[in-house]
Amino acid sequence: MSQFKHKISKSRFVSGIQCSKKLYFDLYRHDLKPPISNSLELLFASGNTIGMLARQVFPNGKDATPKSFYDFSDSILNTKQWIKDGVQTIYEASFFYEETLSALDILHKEGEEIWAIEVKSSTSVKDYHLIDASLQYWVMAQAGTPPDKFFLMYIDNNYIRKGEIKPKLLFKMSDITEEAKSKFDWVGVNLQKLKSIQKEPEPSIEIGKHCLSPFECEYMHHCWKHIPEKNSVFELTNARGKSWKLYQDNILHLSEIPDDFKLTNKQQIQVNGVKFNQSNIETEAIRNFLSVWTFPLYFFDFETIFPAIPILENTSPFQQIPFQYSLHILREPNGEIEHKEFLADPQHFDPNSNLDPRLELIQRMKNDLGDSGSIVAYNATFEMNILKGLSKSYPDHSKWLNSVIGRFVDLYIVFRNGWYYTPNMGSSASIKSVLPAIAPELSYKDLEISNGGDASNTFLAMIDRTFNGNKEASRNQLLEYCKRDTLGMVIIWQELYALSGF
Repeated sequence: MSQFKHKISKSRFVSGIQCSKKLYFDLYRHDLKPPISNSLELLFASGNTIGMLARQVFPNGKDATPKSFYDFSDSILNTKQWIKDGVQTIYEASFFYEETLSALDILHKEGEEIWAIEVKSSTSVKDYHLIDASLQYWVMAQAGTPPDKFFLMYIDNNYIRKGEIKPKLLFKMSDITEEAKSKFDWVGVNLQKLKSIQKEPEPSIEIGKHCLSPFECEYMHHCWKHIPEKNSVFELTNARGKSWKLYQDNILHLSEIPDDFKLTNKQQIQVNGVKFNQSNIETEAIRNFLSVWTFPLYFFDFETIFPAIPILENTSPFQQIPFQYSLHILREPNGEIEHKEFLADPQHFDPNSNLDPRLELIQRMKNDLGDSGSIVAYNATFEMNILKGLSKSYPDHSKWLNSVIGRFVDLYIVFRNGWYYTPNMGSSASIKSVLPAIAPELSYKDLEISNGGDASNTFLAMIDRTFNGNKEASRNQLLEYCKRDTLGMVIIWQELYALSGF
């Protein structure tokens, strides 16, 4: 058994500060923890890649990473010895004090100063980063190695890739020493509270806003099981605190909301839908909205990746990079529906490739989108912003791209404004809620890839060669998912068009 068996680490401390019951479950109720999703695994992998890249800012260090996450004994002993030996840089430097562990991304000696450096896959300093760092400063100080300076290293979103990634330019460093020091006593007090959990039964803590901040808790399925699965007050659209007010009054279901409770017009429409199975259809508003659209109609949808570390030349961290689109074309109201699509080759995203996948996409759009007719999107701001980015990156094509932007119309507006609402839509105006309500046979449940996050992560894994599945099958799944979105828009438009009596 490890002589340095710890009960609190930086992640557990952050969990405990969010909610002591969350920490209790982390320690004693592993049966409640859901399996890690593919998206979360890919997020962890991205974080590891960023951590390894950050080491290049302080190269040639000694690595104290433990062989097992459950035993830091060698890491702690090696760190202590290497500091004594005068090693300049240590990765995963580990410190231990009173059942509390600190594993620091980088410990660096700069002249006579000891620098503690934590690396984050973020573009700014967050409040929970300071909680994390404060715990680490406390442990290091108590273990006899208080850092002279504590830095947070994070990604500079103004960095633009030019050739090979330059880590010293990709990362920024913020000195948070005073913030970490200022919480020294606060850390000590909270550590004692959190350590006492092991001597007590499960903490009795009511659900609250803390369940969602700074992260959505993975134990909500357990703590929130008394909340109705469908039409709870937490599904109230644009609630702005009203859901919690209702909950505090012991009102859990939308049907229980008193008639005199103040609601917005959209909220009242939703509540009436639940209470009385009542729909809201504003035919005139829909007709006026659709009357300015011009044929042919192009129903269009992008899928994008947004890698933390820029992959393509002249791109920035977390920049939305389109890799796919689907397009359904309707040349006249009752005409045949045409379908076109584009899906880039992941190999073309290799920095050494002679082919630019974004230029390939632009050329295909020029062939597919024509020179006139309304381009229909769902939440068109997203597609328009992608095109603005392409226009900026490719000035030679900016005139055409800007003309395309000017042709967009947004189907989402009908549902965002509540002009068309049926109870089956619930609280959301997203296409994932609207489409199955209008055409139940076209839900997303039958798709292997059924949301934009999975589509993005799948393609990104193909690019960075971490993908383990059947590439051909997954490419077909990507095409089917994107196609469902644009076919769905056609079906929704047909419903609205017929309703408007054109």
